[in-house]
Amino acid sequence: MQSDPVVRQAMAAQRRIADEALAAPPQPVATLSTGGRLQGDAIKEKTSAGLKDMDKIQALAVTYKVSGDARYAGRAGEFLDAWAGRNRPSGQPIDETGLEPAIFGYRIVRADLPAATRDRIDVWMHSIANAEIASRVMGKPTATNNWHSHRLKLVGLIGYALGDAKLIGYAKQGFRAQIGDNLRPGGESIDFIERDALSYHVYDLRPLVSLALAFAEDGEDFYHCQAPNGASVANSVAWLLPYVRGEKTHAEFAGSRVPFDKARSDNHEKGHEIGADYDPKNALPLMELAAAYDPACAELARRLGNSARLRLVLSSLKGG
Repeated sequence: MQSDPVVRQAMAAQRRIADEALAAPPQPVATLSTGGRLQGDAIKEKTSAGLKDMDKIQALAVTYKVSGDARYAGRAGEFLDAWAGRNRPSGQPIDETGLEPAIFGYRIVRADLPAATRDRIDVWMHSIANAEIASRVMGKPTATNNWHSHRLKLVGLIGYALGDAKLIGYAKQGFRAQIGDNLRPGGESIDFIERDALSYHVYDLRPLVSLALAFAEDGEDFYHCQAPNGASVANSVAWLLPYVRGEKTHAEFAGSRVPFDKARSDNHEKGHEIGADYDPKNALPLMELAAAYDPACAELARRLGNSARLRLVLSSLKGG
């Protein structure tokens, strides 16, 4: 694997982040809060600053996996332990979805951490998953829109990190229902329909593809799994591709009736201005994930970004 120059480049970038993290103090946040807040909001800015720790934890774990140097695993454990000691989950999936890199990193280093450290982090991770499950209110739009896609992702990935079959089962059952509740046979998501924004379609699909990649470890193909109505994640990704290629354009949020969309537009937030053309680069994180399944997505990810980005490298290895 490391004989590939692109893989070497990706691992070198991770090591640079990890080396800086060896001396950087953790910045745990008591309660994460970004959903429904505008750019410039002090609470949102504090959350964003704290979430920078997640990429550090991931880089430390990946570097440990590649190098075998126990310093990196130990430091990842220290970051995670600091968060476990301070952070209390809200159960709001949009606030907590940014924890994903840390959950991924914890899965790598968990077995090599001291038992007491591991126990504290396990309790924290379980509390996040349980809060997410408890936060779902049937009948509300958030029970089936992008909130639930992110909720399922968090619960499922924590399940794999902890080896918790109950959490994994919740995520698998929820995924099967979500593709029917959230996606349409023609490819559109209810998030696109409600917000008239491709960026929300992408935001909805990203956690589902992350989950599908995790489920693939059990030999199950959830990416192509079809709901009774004929909808699937694969179909909804394919529906997006003409916009990512630039063959089609879309005026974002032009038909949205959600007040928050107008507030963000009035705040001149990039990617959220009503009527602005969709920027294909917004789809890069999704293309990097879907590259594990679709060569067309892999090609678009390379065109839009950098072949040595970690997620694209990991997807390429899975796809290969």
